[in-house]
Amino acid sequence: MHADGESFLATLHVVGHPMLGVPALDGPDDHDAIVRLSRAGFLPRPLPDVLGLAVRLPGAGGAGGDLDLLLASALWPGWLLTPRGDFASATYSTVLPYDHAGERLRFLAVPGDPTRRVRANTRLLAEAVAERPLVFVLGVDGADRRPLAWLSVHTPLPRDAGEPEGFDPVMNSHPALRPSGWLQEVRVAAYAGSRRGREAKGEVSATVNPHW
Repeated sequence: MHADGESFLATLHVVGHPMLGVPALDGPDDHDAIVRLSRAGFLPRPLPDVLGLAVRLPGAGGAGGDLDLLLASALWPGWLLTPRGDFASATYSTVLPYDHAGERLRFLAVPGDPTRRVRANTRLLAEAVAERPLVFVLGVDGADRRPLAWLSVHTPLPRDAGEPEGFDPVMNSHPALRPSGWLQEVRVAAYAGSRRGREAKGEVSATVNPHW
């Protein structure tokens, strides 16, 4: 899933203070990020599809590792995956909840510019972002429902540089944010299978250890 995508450099500007126990998200600051925008591949172009917004914060995970947040286009309120025809106007949600201090929460991303339109065609993404950054407002549902950060997607990564090592919310996590829910066992198995496939291709080290 989500094999059709493009990667970008981004900046996460933290503005809220929900005190999640994740230092990179608990105070006002700017953080470099890598973002991948993608189509799930359920439907062919040019039809709408479930869109993906993957965010990596280098060094923000447990034990100094990375923190990966994977969101997909969804109905709101709620988290039902929803095909969308536009990257900029979609609402995104982490599909599975996180367990944080005894409560469940999800990360949300909503359009930072309600007038912006970027068609759900990955071949057009790099040009659109190079022309003007794509901005989202990141928030947390289940905490206090206020904005957490602005996410500015601003620089296309050169295609000949290769894709960043696979986004993995199981390995690239933080002890304060544990993915939860009965589907989590399925997800752990799915990402383990994905890692084995990437190890076989030489795309990821076989010696990487979980951060929790």
